Amino acid sequence: MRGPALAAGVVLGLLLALLGGCENKTPEAVRAADELFRQGRQEAAASAYARLPEEAEGWRPYGAWRAAVIYRDALRDPVRAERAYEECSSRFPTDTWGYSCQVDLGDLRRDGRRFRAAINSYRAALEQRPRGRYAEHCMLESGRSYLSLGEYEQARIEWKELEREFPASRMLPVVALERGRAFDLQGRYKEALDAYGAAIEQFPDHEVSVMAAFGVAEAYEQLGMLDEAEAAYYAVVDRHPNRSIVELKLRNLSNRRTRRDREPTVVIQRGRALKSRR
Repeated sequence: MRGPALAAGVVLGLLLALLGGCENKTPEAVRAADELFRQGRQEAAASAYARLPEEAEGWRPYGAWRAAVIYRDALRDPVRAERAYEECSSRFPTDTWGYSCQVDLGDLRRDGRRFRAAINSYRAALEQRPRGRYAEHCMLESGRSYLSLGEYEQARIEWKELEREFPASRMLPVVALERGRAFDLQGRYKEALDAYGAAIEQFPDHEVSVMAAFGVAEAYEQLGMLDEAEAAYYAVVDRHPNRSIVELKLRNLSNRRTRRDREPTVVIQRGRALKSRR
């Protein structure tokens, strides 16, 4: 999980900066957990954050989230991180940190390729806060999870919801590209070609336009339109982040065209010409 976690990290940084000027307002238990973390005692710090006492009051949801992040990032223990996120979101469902835990839980499950469980977490977060800070992220990643499950139509439904609910979203270029991928993976190459073309037309200056142009070339190739595919690959070769991939595609395409254009070979059997083959 990199979207919400990064944003939450920014929030945490601002919070700690503010606390630097008014440390006396920070509960002693939180300061003790912070000190353990600064000392590199991650296990002890995670435990301290997770067990903030009643008198810490509003800091307890933050502590629950912080413990889960330490398990995930510092200790690299996804099993305990998942349990911590689940406990956090269950104990503090109406709190901002509890909401962040639900989203982070979805991303943790997605990264572990447990896509159905990830979708459940994203939908739970959306039910809590339909227009929350991470709602667009949840819709995008829910669609991607459906895509990984091979449920292409449902993936497009998720992205359609994102477009409808957040028409000015910064994620729309990515959605446009992912829609093309969904048709491509489904074997619907004509629709993939149209979707990639629409992405280029709508977002010509966005970085997704390069990948969409590559998708156009692949769609042409899949449709057997080899001349168009070659032109499209050449058009993107100098812009693609992995030039060698495009060059490999061009070589394979050249070999395919050579086989297609080769004169047919007549097979002779017992003095008779049988069916020709290339």
